[in-house]
Amino acid sequence: MPKAGGVILACNHVSFLDPPLLGAACPRRINFMARASLFKQPILGWYLRRVEAISLLREQADLPAIRESITRLRRGEVVAIFPEGGRQLTGQLGTAKRGVGVLAISAQVPVVPVYVHGTFAAWPPNARWPKPTKIRVAFGPMISYTTGSAQRIQGRASRLSQAQLADAVTHQWRRLEEQLHDRTS
Repeated sequence: MPKAGGVILACNHVSFLDPPLLGAACPRRINFMARASLFKQPILGWYLRRVEAISLLREQADLPAIRESITRLRRGEVVAIFPEGGRQLTGQLGTAKRGVGVLAISAQVPVVPVYVHGTFAAWPPNARWPKPTKIRVAFGPMISYTTGSAQRIQGRASRLSQAQLADAVTHQWRRLEEQLHDRTS
């Protein structure tokens, strides 16, 4: 985790516990991107506004949310996203979507893949309360926004380079998952 400068934390997402545990594990203040519907919940919405989370409409290309994230990244801040597009309700690791590449290439900042393990067992979907279990948060090596071809087409990053960066995030999640599995075996 770099001590300064803009960086995207790209974390897998299987439980409501993932965001607070990521926040607790990270040594820097995090700006979370959160789906817009969460801001409508009374207590959680108040909290998200209080910590200046970035409201994201997931069903569309939310240009204001993307612009705000890029602005914060260029100011040297940390932005956390869950690029699978939502919680993986099966508990299985999903794949990062191209949006992580859009942000990284547009802001010209690196991505740190983060893998959270154990939160699905602790608080799966439809469980009323979390239960005690061992949870680990692993930070992978930084991925440069120039990973892959990172070609420019008329001043914009190509869809291919954005997808390549997302694939690199997914690959690092899988490596972190294997490393954690090997340590616990």
